[in-house]
Amino acid sequence: MLISYLIRVKAATAAPVYTRRCGTKHSDHPGPWPIASANQLMTGPPTLRFAVAAFDTSAEVQKALHSLSAGGKALNDVSYLGLGRVLADKKGEIPQTVRTLVFPGNVHPIACTAGPVADRLAGRLEVGAATLDTALSRWLIARHAAHLQKAVEDGKILLWVQLFDNDDERRAYQSLLATSASSVGVHDLVGA
Repeated sequence: MLISYLIRVKAATAAPVYTRRCGTKHSDHPGPWPIASANQLMTGPPTLRFAVAAFDTSAEVQKALHSLSAGGKALNDVSYLGLGRVLADKKGEIPQTVRTLVFPGNVHPIACTAGPVADRLAGRLEVGAATLDTALSRWLIARHAAHLQKAVEDGKILLWVQLFDNDDERRAYQSLLATSASSVGVHDLVGA
C-alpha cells in the first residue's frame, strides 16, 4: 500500500494533525501510523521528491534555471510542465525532449519534458487518469493537484526540481522562492 503523509501544525501547543492519503480516500488520523515490519523489503519505484514552482514568463524560468545551476543543481534534474502550446513556443529554450500528454478531460494537451515527472504522469494516463488534476491527485492532496492544474491551464510553466537530500532541497527552495512570483511547494511522488 502506498501512503503519503502531510503534516500540518495547527499551533505551537497543539499536536500535529496527520492527513492520510491512500488512493482517493482521505481521513484524519490522531496518531502515528503502524509499521508492519522494519525488515520488510519494499519493492517498486522509489519515492521521488520535487520542489515545484510556477512561472509566468520565459524570462522568469531562465532566471530560476540560472540561479539553480549557480547553486550546483544539474539542469537535467529539472522538469518543465505546462500546456503543449506554451512549451512548444519555448522549444529553443528547453534542453530536454518534450513529451505530449493528452488527458481526455483537459481541453488542451499537456506537455512535460522527458524524465521522471513525465514518466509518472504518462503512467497515470495509461491507467485512466482523465485530467492532469486526477493524475497528480495520485500523489498530492486534491487542493494542491487542482492548484497545479489551474496554473498550467492559465499558461504558467511549472518547474519540477528533483531533490536528493536536505541541502539540495534548501538550495532549490531558496532559488525558486527568489525567482518565482508564486509559492513553492515540495511534493513527493510515491511509487508509480
